[in-house]
Amino acid sequence: MAFKKHRANAALLRKVVLRANTSLLIFTVMLFQFSALLLLTFKTDPIDTQALILAVALPVGTYLVTSILPRIWPIDRALLTLTLFLCSLGIVTLKDIARSPITPRNQAIFVLIGIFAMVAGIVFIRRLRSWEKWTPWLMGLTLLAVASPLVLGSWQGGAKNWIKLGENFSVQPSEFGKVALIVILASSFTRHAGWKSMLITLAFSACCCGLLLIERDLGALLLYFLLTVFLFYVATSNLYLTLAGLGAGAASAVVAYYLFDHVRTRVEIWQNPWADPQDKGYQIVQALIAIGSGGAFGMGLGLGMPRNIPLYHSDFIFAAVSEEFGWIFAVCVLAVYVLIIMRGVSVAMSARTSFHAMTAFGVVAMIGLQTLVIVGGVIKLIPLTGVTLPFVCSGGSSMVACMGMMGMLLGISSINAQDEIEDLHKLEWREAMRE
Repeated sequence: MAFKKHRANAALLRKVVLRANTSLLIFTVMLFQFSALLLLTFKTDPIDTQALILAVALPVGTYLVTSILPRIWPIDRALLTLTLFLCSLGIVTLKDIARSPITPRNQAIFVLIGIFAMVAGIVFIRRLRSWEKWTPWLMGLTLLAVASPLVLGSWQGGAKNWIKLGENFSVQPSEFGKVALIVILASSFTRHAGWKSMLITLAFSACCCGLLLIERDLGALLLYFLLTVFLFYVATSNLYLTLAGLGAGAASAVVAYYLFDHVRTRVEIWQNPWADPQDKGYQIVQALIAIGSGGAFGMGLGLGMPRNIPLYHSDFIFAAVSEEFGWIFAVCVLAVYVLIIMRGVSVAMSARTSFHAMTAFGVVAMIGLQTLVIVGGVIKLIPLTGVTLPFVCSGGSSMVACMGMMGMLLGISSINAQDEIEDLHKLEWREAMRE
């Protein structure tokens, strides 16, 4: 019996220790940041001062963040390091292909703001462990935020989902609505919530989807819908209602196909972009050419032509990464997302409360679905829908929202670690009392 207790203690201790054993991973990320940006520094004559500053700032920032935050909270350092790698990949890619030094500078600023949002997410999830009494207010604020572009926004790229706040600054409220939706669904779909609470939440989610449909923000609509269906199934395990929801969504997609010209256009482009390669199919065709040109090992930093791809800094940045770094590296990037999702699922499974478990599942579902939708669209696996690649694409709204979500996930991992340490102490105390 004593041997089994010691083995249980050792297993718990090993889980806590392994969570922090990420020195090699951190070093690898810092080496990538320094070497890539140093290469871009000497690519031009005279040398690129901005790239040189970033070559020093990114590794130092990565070291400080991965050293300081785990000392404050016992967070999952692997999750944190993988997230910082994706953020730095976005900065490196934009530094290489952007037409102006303002774009990588702004992206670095957005990452810095995102780190503060991540810290806020950690504090938020650790301090407020239940949101039941605040959920109605959060629902109202979210509906106002999602609906605000209808009044304050303007049509851009066939959608009305941006609000311009200045000459060169705009915000996308639906990105922050994703974070709120995760919290609302997690609070309403807990194991103590009744069907009345679930029905109200489902109606709220349907209202959000309806507003996004009016704004023609089809990418956000798809993510809101799929997240709701996924968390409903996780909460209830009701396969028939989940399939009914998916069926209703599929029927709505068919209706949208016949009602909206741009939906039909995207489906036609998906079926055969080469039918009109100079106009409607231009984006997909250029993305596929870029991916094919990169080959296995890529054209190299600064040697490709990713600027030929429309929206290379946002929707099609995965194609730009594939051209410059090669499809092997691109697959490794997708593997990083898979690792984040796997560790996120582990955090969710280890959570002691249903609210934390549902929140963690919501975060990994949103990151996974968003990655699948945009990468699948770029490689012509599914019809293209305009969403951002998490942590990599240019844009402040997406970066801050994704980092805030990651902060909540890291906060839950820290709570799990503390619970494990407390379990270890309790086992040791009980063993000492019996002896």
